[in-house]
Amino acid sequence: MCRADGTTILAVVRSGCVECGETPEDPQVVGWLDTGGTFTPGALPVDAGPCEAGCVDTVCRQMCDDSDGDGSADATYSELWCIRADGSAELVLTYQDDPSVPYTPTSPVDCLYGCPDSETVTLCDSSGPFLRRYTWLQGTASYEDFALDGATPHVITGTVGVCSSGGGPGGDVTTCCSPSIASTPLCRDDGTTVLLVVRSGCADCGTTPADPAVVGWIDAATGLFTAGPAPVDAGPCTAGCLDTVCRLRCDDSDGDGLADATYSELWCIHADGTATLVLTYQDDPSVPYVPTAPVDCEHGLVTSQAVTLCDASGPFLRLYQWVNGVASFTDVALDGASPHTVTGTVSTCAGQAEPGCAEQTTPTAAPGLCLADGTPIAVILTRDCAGAVTQDGWINLTTGVFSAGAPPAGAAACGDSRAFELAGVLCDVDPATGAVLGLALVEYEYNADGSLASVRLVDPGTGNTYTLRGELRFCPAGDDEGVPESDMVVLCDTASDGTVTEFLRDFHRDANGQVTGHTDYALDGSPYTAAGTVGLCSPPAEPCRTSTALLLCDLPTDGQPTTTVTDTPPAPYYPYPTGAPVAGAQPLWDGGGTLTIPAASAPQPGMTGAVATLAATLQAARPACDSGTAHVTVSVRVAQLGPDTGCAATGYLRLFNGPASPVALAATPTNTPAGWSGRLTVEADVPAADLAAGNIGVLVALDTYDDSPGPCPGSPRRTGWDLAQFTATTVYDQTGCAVQFLRTVTVDCEGAVIATADSTLDGQPYTPTGEPGQCTAAGGGGSCCPEQPCPAQSVVEACRCDDTDGDGLPDVGYVELLAVDCTGTLTSLGTYTENLAAPYTPVAPVDCGALDDEEGAPPAYGVQARRVELAPGGSWSAAAWPTLQSVTAVAHGGTGTITTADGPSTLHQGEAATWSTARDDDARLTGPLTIAADSGTVTIAFTLGGITL
Repeated sequence: MCRADGTTILAVVRSGCVECGETPEDPQVVGWLDTGGTFTPGALPVDAGPCEAGCVDTVCRQMCDDSDGDGSADATYSELWCIRADGSAELVLTYQDDPSVPYTPTSPVDCLYGCPDSETVTLCDSSGPFLRRYTWLQGTASYEDFALDGATPHVITGTVGVCSSGGGPGGDVTTCCSPSIASTPLCRDDGTTVLLVVRSGCADCGTTPADPAVVGWIDAATGLFTAGPAPVDAGPCTAGCLDTVCRLRCDDSDGDGLADATYSELWCIHADGTATLVLTYQDDPSVPYVPTAPVDCEHGLVTSQAVTLCDASGPFLRLYQWVNGVASFTDVALDGASPHTVTGTVSTCAGQAEPGCAEQTTPTAAPGLCLADGTPIAVILTRDCAGAVTQDGWINLTTGVFSAGAPPAGAAACGDSRAFELAGVLCDVDPATGAVLGLALVEYEYNADGSLASVRLVDPGTGNTYTLRGELRFCPAGDDEGVPESDMVVLCDTASDGTVTEFLRDFHRDANGQVTGHTDYALDGSPYTAAGTVGLCSPPAEPCRTSTALLLCDLPTDGQPTTTVTDTPPAPYYPYPTGAPVAGAQPLWDGGGTLTIPAASAPQPGMTGAVATLAATLQAARPACDSGTAHVTVSVRVAQLGPDTGCAATGYLRLFNGPASPVALAATPTNTPAGWSGRLTVEADVPAADLAAGNIGVLVALDTYDDSPGPCPGSPRRTGWDLAQFTATTVYDQTGCAVQFLRTVTVDCEGAVIATADSTLDGQPYTPTGEPGQCTAAGGGGSCCPEQPCPAQSVVEACRCDDTDGDGLPDVGYVELLAVDCTGTLTSLGTYTENLAAPYTPVAPVDCGALDDEEGAPPAYGVQARRVELAPGGSWSAAAWPTLQSVTAVAHGGTGTITTADGPSTLHQGEAATWSTARDDDARLTGPLTIAADSGTVTIAFTLGGITL
């Protein structure tokens, strides 16, 4: 029984002795024992009562409330229900965020997102465990019972209660005098269950027996009896909480009134509906967290997206937010914080230059060139922020293949036919007379690689091959004046329906260069007649493209490998003479077999009992990345076949890390009755290296013969067993193994995805090895707290400037990658060189607009004139003027002394000595230079540089 302060006591019941055949007296409570073994005679304390809270389980329901009467959910709250053994459910507590503050809903409505409306719990009746599925409809609870497969209906037999891994019916105890009594289970600090043993001395009938006393205690798992008082750390096994509730809270740590940190509160819910705050923490529950200024977290179905748009003033960010399907937006500058006022018309930024150098660093394809064989190509050019243009390579527009470097020799403008080259009009001259026999053009034919293939002469009038009759020479002056000239251009014929047709127009000119006519050809050389409006061809429209960089994580998928189970001798794991190894267990370890262990007919030699033992080793391939630990779970179905009831502790399933290091244990019920069946499960975290090496072992040990008349009347007891449905699973801890990368998604104007490309955060190509997915924050605050719903959704490139020489002006450009989350908050992912090839650490970031109007113009400085007069005995030193540029010293009415690197010298009366910098860019005039007035006055005129205008 339990008292109001939570301490456990035992009631002592006694009846007087009588002669055989007489009716015994009714038993009476004569006193009680506390856990320390102290006996107190008399009635039980008034605050003593049952230790159970009356609930076999608790269920928490997420509900929705319509507080403003618009018919839609605008608030959430929770209901805590007590599930009793008879299947009824009682509402214990209704709260919103704080379990200690009751909440009364205004108008409960159906939730439209993620709200559970059912719950399943495991209970037991006389036939064993089953599933009870509760369903709530408009606040009314109902339930259905199913077998463990979740589908077959289950019919209740006997009493319904919580499933227990221990306990069970025991045999009657008959002694010659006062009995030994085992108490209800107590629990130690390490979770071990113990039973107190209470005994009073024998007394003759009619005499008063001695007060009962605690004489020792029994370890419920092993059955081992220890004489003496109960352990000092033994106490009630119940935690005093019907349930625990974890609340996600928000904190304003910087005093700006906005949430910038999250933390968790763990509350204990008591049977009377009250709630007590147990723990406040952030990521690590072992580290307490003290909030600075708790503020409301944003609730509801909220999604958001940041989109770059442009108006008359340039690009800006529009932060869209959807709450329960209703959209709103806020316009901010590219820093993600400063409000932006729209000017002019808002549209996409296609065709507009991004601020800084974002557009300048985008590669551009320049078409218009053809290889020597006529294949069209495009040259890939990139211009950096400084305006320098680099050629990255070229693309074959027919095949789409990219090649680095310059185009092959022989590539030229597609309109400039490289099938031949003309050296002007040449003349066929008679070498004897010098007479011109005819005119000819020289056609140079090229191979695909640009090398010369052949040469032929062409009649300029007919285009046929010209036969040379004399020598080919430059035409004498005046001989070609009558040859008309021609030139050819590509024009476009635009029909009334908008159809555009390209064609060639060959203009004819006279000797004076005047156009005398033209001939039109189709692109294949056939005659063409224009039918619409003829004009210059417009350049091809740039395709509509939009690219977005998403921050993703490459999530490992090799953390749950198949666990290999191999039969092994059990002696290293059970080194006791009662052990009887069982052969042929491999089919059981493989998961598909059933192993029957018959009851033994005799104990092991020299012993009073026999224990059937079987063991196996576990091994699982280690993934490419893990934290060094793995979680192993082993389970087996066990049935007691009889013919007898087991004696005391009858068997167990145990997990080992090496034969001498047990790590987990699951035991069969004490005094296991014939016909009992149940599943034993053990699980533990083990070193990943030991599991991969096959050092993890599992042992099954079951009593088959026990001859212990003292604790077990009717001995010997013989028990047989069935083992089936063995499973072993492994989950490696892969915390921190996810790799961040950027996925650039390109879509057209209709939103269809055209291409995707993956890269590292520094711009290098990346190939995922696992499953790409959303990145989540490490830690997470425990399984009861929801994951942060909105990591980075896109990445923005921002151009920055750095002052590396300390003059306050930008001289190096670099790029900062900024992550934009669902609320529009910008978070820096790091700084990199302008081409994202490597990380960059700025020295002194400055505004890129800090340059003068003339970009790159050096700052202007002035020169200051100074003059001093030295009386006899006075002196002047150049060391006092660090920006000295020129000095002139003149002696008046006497002499002076000048000391330089060459030593002292005399400044004679009337002499003037001058020093100055030789060039405009010399920094300053340096010493040593000291001037002293001896017998007369010395005047010193000097100038100082570096005076900012």
